Amino acid sequence: MSLLSADPAKASVAKPIDALLEFLGEATGALLDIGCGEGELSDTLAQHGYAVTGIDPLVGRGSRAWRVQASAGAIPLASGAFDIAVFHWSLHHVPEHLMASALTEARRVLKENGRLFVIEPEPVGNWQQVSHTFHDETEVQEKAAQVVEELVQSRSPQRRRQYYLNEDCYESFDGFVDAMMSFSYHRYCEGDIRQDTVRESFESCREDNAYCLRHRVRMEEICWN
Repeated sequence: MSLLSADPAKASVAKPIDALLEFLGEATGALLDIGCGEGELSDTLAQHGYAVTGIDPLVGRGSRAWRVQASAGAIPLASGAFDIAVFHWSLHHVPEHLMASALTEARRVLKENGRLFVIEPEPVGNWQQVSHTFHDETEVQEKAAQVVEELVQSRSPQRRRQYYLNEDCYESFDGFVDAMMSFSYHRYCEGDIRQDTVRESFESCREDNAYCLRHRVRMEEICWN
């Protein structure tokens, strides 16, 4: 049974790696993980048979995937070198003025029949309701969606789109605060999270013995063959 849905209203909960592996399909090959961060996803994909190169302004060390420290807007790799390029929850972290360039660069490094995957969270779900007062990424997420749409409209590729729900569960509000503060890229302080309005929204997400926060994730495959 598929984890993914073509209808966003029917999206169901899935783990990000399981959803990605299903969306990628069975074919492996040379894969560029754009915005790899510390490389956890890169190494996982390498374990599943992909020859992975990870690129990020800040990269971690890893034995399975090769890391390149660079901007997505100017990828220092050869044209036509990859079968697959993936932005996994990373395009909206690219500076807005470089998003279009990042997609152009991803297209450049793909082989003629290569496939571009853009996986992006959407501001839909109770995760957004809880976090929007201190960590609202609605505008950059919308910008990321816009540049993908502009790419599709200008270059007329084939596009496939699917959805799932990402779920994060916490035992307590303190656990949620600790998790949010552990992100290396955050621009908020602990006091911003510990607002009464945030706590009240969080408490409304209780299910049985945990607090479950969900948001919808859009998965797009773009190819030119």
